Amino acid sequence: MKFNPLRDHENYLNKDPRDMSLDELRMLLKIKRMDLELGWLDFQGKLNLWQRIGRSLKQSGVLDKIQETFKTYVSSHQTKE
Repeated sequence: MKFNPLRDHENYLNKDPRDMSLDELRMLLKIKRMDLELGWLDFQGKLNLWQRIGRSLKQSGVLDKIQETFKTYVSSHQTKE
């Protein structure tokens, strides 16, 4: 049985697992694992991107300037109250 993941996965996802054969259940499990792995890899990629952005901002000094600006803003509003 050849499996085309771009077309055949819907046959397994829409079918009730109680009506599936053992081979179909194995294929469904494989599909679910692949979906989970793709989701995890996507999450890791996004996390790595934000880590790189944060690291770049910190190394360039922009983050320090933002923190200083925020501190002066907060301290100026606290003195007014």
